[in-house]
Amino acid sequence: MMIVCWKLILPLAFVCAALAQDKFYFSVSPEDVSAPAGSAAVLRCAVSEARGISYGWTYNGRPVAASSRRQIQHVDAESQLRIGRLDRVRDQGEVACTATNTSSGFSLTSRTAVVQVQWLSESADVELHTPESPEEVVDGEDVVLACTVDGSGDIRVDWFRNGERVTRNSHVSFGGAGALGGPGPGRRQLHLRGASPRDNGVYRCSATSVAGTVSTGRSFALAVPGPAGEKWPLIQVPPQDTVARRGDAVRLDCSYRDASFTEWYFKDTGPLKNASRFNILENGSLLLTNVGRQDEGPYACVGIREDAELPQKYTAQLTLAYLEEFSSASFDPELSSDHLHIIPENAPFHMTCKPPRGVPQPKVKWLDPEGQPISDSGPLRVEETRLYLESASSKESSGNYTCVAENLAGIRSETVRLLVSTPPTITKDPVSMVVGEDEPAVLTCHFSGMAYPVTTVRWRKDGKTLRDDANHIHIEPSNGTLKINSVVSSDRGEYVCLVNTTGFNPIHSKPAQIQVKEKLKFTPQPVNKKMELGSVSKVNCKAQGSTVPTIHWLKEGGLPSHVSVHNGTLVFNGVKSSDKGRYTCVANNAQGTINATITIDVHVTPKFIVLPKNPSEAVEGYSVMIDCAAEGDPKPTIHWDKNSVMMNDLGNQRFVVLENGSLLIHEAHLSDQGNYGCTAGNSGGFKRAEVSLFVRSAEGYIPDGPDSEINADSMMTKTVVITLGAAAAYMFLVVGLMVWCRCRRRRRKQNYLAQETAEVGKGDNVDTACAANGDAELGERSKRLSKASSKQNGHAHTNGHARSDGENTAQSQSSNHSKKSKTSYDALSFARADLQNLMLLGNGEMGEVYLAQAKGLGNSTAPVQDGTENSSNFGVVMVKALNQTRNEASLLEFRRQIDLFQRVNHPNIVSLLGLCREQDPHYMLLQYSDWGDLKQFLLASREKSSRKSPQSPQPPQPPKPAPLTFAQIVSLANQAAQALEHLSNLRLVHKDIAARNCLIASGLRLKISLSGLCKDTYKREYFEYKNQTMPLRWLPHEAVFEDDFSAKSDVYSYGVLVWEILTQAEFPFHRKTDNDVVSSLQNHELHWKIPKNCTPAMTALLGRCWADSPRDRPTFSQIVLAISEMKVDTEM
Repeated sequence: MMIVCWKLILPLAFVCAALAQDKFYFSVSPEDVSAPAGSAAVLRCAVSEARGISYGWTYNGRPVAASSRRQIQHVDAESQLRIGRLDRVRDQGEVACTATNTSSGFSLTSRTAVVQVQWLSESADVELHTPESPEEVVDGEDVVLACTVDGSGDIRVDWFRNGERVTRNSHVSFGGAGALGGPGPGRRQLHLRGASPRDNGVYRCSATSVAGTVSTGRSFALAVPGPAGEKWPLIQVPPQDTVARRGDAVRLDCSYRDASFTEWYFKDTGPLKNASRFNILENGSLLLTNVGRQDEGPYACVGIREDAELPQKYTAQLTLAYLEEFSSASFDPELSSDHLHIIPENAPFHMTCKPPRGVPQPKVKWLDPEGQPISDSGPLRVEETRLYLESASSKESSGNYTCVAENLAGIRSETVRLLVSTPPTITKDPVSMVVGEDEPAVLTCHFSGMAYPVTTVRWRKDGKTLRDDANHIHIEPSNGTLKINSVVSSDRGEYVCLVNTTGFNPIHSKPAQIQVKEKLKFTPQPVNKKMELGSVSKVNCKAQGSTVPTIHWLKEGGLPSHVSVHNGTLVFNGVKSSDKGRYTCVANNAQGTINATITIDVHVTPKFIVLPKNPSEAVEGYSVMIDCAAEGDPKPTIHWDKNSVMMNDLGNQRFVVLENGSLLIHEAHLSDQGNYGCTAGNSGGFKRAEVSLFVRSAEGYIPDGPDSEINADSMMTKTVVITLGAAAAYMFLVVGLMVWCRCRRRRRKQNYLAQETAEVGKGDNVDTACAANGDAELGERSKRLSKASSKQNGHAHTNGHARSDGENTAQSQSSNHSKKSKTSYDALSFARADLQNLMLLGNGEMGEVYLAQAKGLGNSTAPVQDGTENSSNFGVVMVKALNQTRNEASLLEFRRQIDLFQRVNHPNIVSLLGLCREQDPHYMLLQYSDWGDLKQFLLASREKSSRKSPQSPQPPQPPKPAPLTFAQIVSLANQAAQALEHLSNLRLVHKDIAARNCLIASGLRLKISLSGLCKDTYKREYFEYKNQTMPLRWLPHEAVFEDDFSAKSDVYSYGVLVWEILTQAEFPFHRKTDNDVVSSLQNHELHWKIPKNCTPAMTALLGRCWADSPRDRPTFSQIVLAISEMKVDTEM
């Protein structure tokens, strides 16, 4: 009974589902089209539920068959009928869209759309309407002229007399089919009331509609005789519009009755006289020889009678014949680049040839492959300018067909190659095979048919189309042979070849199987591993081959008892220190034996044994101890930071880190209040603890104990001593200034008296001493100036110290800066003469960048070790020159970098050491490191790299650095993040964070810098976009396209910096051109590839840094926190 019920219910369910699908409607219906002939048109339709729906179109009630001129396309769940070129005969009519449910057969028809093709006849002719013949035209009677033109829609007609526009007045009106003088058809008639000889001339008309504009084809010469008793010149032979070829001779005839004489005018010049180009004949005709482009235009024949009131004037237009070349748009359908059209056998074919522009209107004809004109009847015929072939034959119809356009200017032709295709057949199916892994494989598909490219062969594997990638799979275009260069296990499957000939449906072969005999191999290869002491750890070893291999582990001395093997996995049940060593995984089957040896190391992740008390409190002026101790193997190192700024290198004697890791602060200050972090790290990872320190003010606070009164007296004594000392210093300074000013005035007076008298007077002892001091001072200053001017440094001026407009760089906008700002720059002043041995690093946007030895900066940067005396007093610095002093952008950028490095105070950011501003070019002195920039260091650390890390000019070349471990990579990323967090806290933006702009020092200490060598050394890493040089591959979308630089754009660049460290300075998106990167970035299609040696935590962090929206990117404080919580996977 249940079976019978199901048999009744299931068909009923299918019927209900089909009926439910029939409840659709047209969400998009075709719209009416009104367009000029020759233009393209698109009609669209779509239904509310597109699943299981097929579309069709009808034209005037007949189904539309897709062709090269009428194409039916399906785009985004809608159907489109595209008409390439509208024809007023074939395309005028009603169009409807039909949607059919393929399951139920239910059909729905859309509203009918009307296609109106706007057209206009080729010319407009002027005819005499009233009276009926020219002989009946008399003085004082009305004359009506008609402009004969055909077309659709509204047509505007304009009238001209002797080339001048005719306007309506009391004597002239426009009439016809419409209202008198109104627009449209009403202007097709020109009504002259009471015509007189004053109205004589050549009348022309032009017609304009949406389809275009046509001019006069046939003009009319109006000849109204003079009134009775008066004699006026009356035209007998009016001049005619003429079309001539360049270089021909042209004769314009003109004859008047009752004219005293005749004159000719060309444009606004005349009367014309006999000359080399013009010749007026005795009968009044004008002869032009060797006409050219300069002779084109209106010619006026004027008949003059001395007793007539007005002369009579009739014009004619001389036009040079021309004929343009054919273009691809001259044909419908358009020609391809090789002019080849492929049509299937027995199918109809038609092609319209639109004549190119020319004067006179060219005539068109078609020539068959034998060069004979094609008639207008038969299976192969020409209808107007359209070539029509009823049924194509592969032998008779194939060939070259030529469209020929001809007029007075010459002949133009274009050939169309017509190829009739025949259906293909498969003669031999591909054969199944068994192939060994890494061996080549070849599948052939034999077929009979037309050659490539008419016939192409594609291959499918397991139902998916294969693509030719050249390295692994190659499909031979000529015969379709499939070649697999080196078979892998994923190539196993079912292969089918598809033979496709243009004009026919593809045919496919029988499937062929490829079986892959796998090699014995590890999947994946076992790698070294570091394990946590006491933990349960596993080491995987997997292998595969043609048969399932057996896997076992070996160790010198045998596996320990607490170590077991399960399905090839080495399991440590409680890791011990003795587990260190070399382990070998062995896999064997019938194919043979393979092995892999790895090294296992044991470590202990840092653990805090003493945590700092949180929060802690200190009293101003007293010492405070913040405890922090950790244990681990290897022994962890402890680093302290305050407000996420590293403290180890602050150089402050009040802060001491003890051997056990605790932080001792001598004489606590109120500024010491903040958040302190203790970070313990070794090769096993990092641990971090934070504590908040509050410093209580000592004002009014007296410590308990017997010495409280003594301490109070001591504080009062100190206060009095400091006050008196300050007062004494002030008085001493005032007295000293007074003495100095008095000495200076006396010295000036002595110099004046010495010039007036020949005798030098001797002053008192004070004066003599002052003069001596003054002479010594002047002599020393003169010596220094002479020394500075003789030291060229590659840019010294010979004519003194002439300054440019932008010389005072730091104060180029001095009106906006305080005296305090100027004083801070003066404090950074550095003598140019103290720079020695300048070495060019490269060129930047502002100018050259050098390395130099700076005297007196030995303790501020990388020391010079050349073995000479006082070499420790010299330090290697980076010198950035400002050569573009007249470039406002360079001045602003130079000032920005000065402010950037002057305001920061962080061990991981280079410091501004000095400024040289006394002459051009200005110099900025920045810290440098003994190992150079980070990018060169990373390139040198590559295992196969032959490059060496660039060093300062003096230090000896260090050995090649080893590749960075993942723990070292995390350390570098942490240092960079802390430095950039410091910048963001100061609301500063770097704009160019990259490995090339970071320095690396011994001990793997990283410093953020900004060399900016964008002109030569690192030119490849910059791109000029919108007249700005920018590090394109390091910047996010908003920085490139919106010029929006912020801390969040620096976060994006920081992510690229970490990516560079992970990949050993690989060039980002090296397979893309700069323009490809711009396009991908603009379309939000730029996707970063995470390196294989990256942990999940680091991968997630980089993904957040590269988020499209700046709001989705983390802050640098969040980055520092995320890195501090990372556990280093020693397997990486």
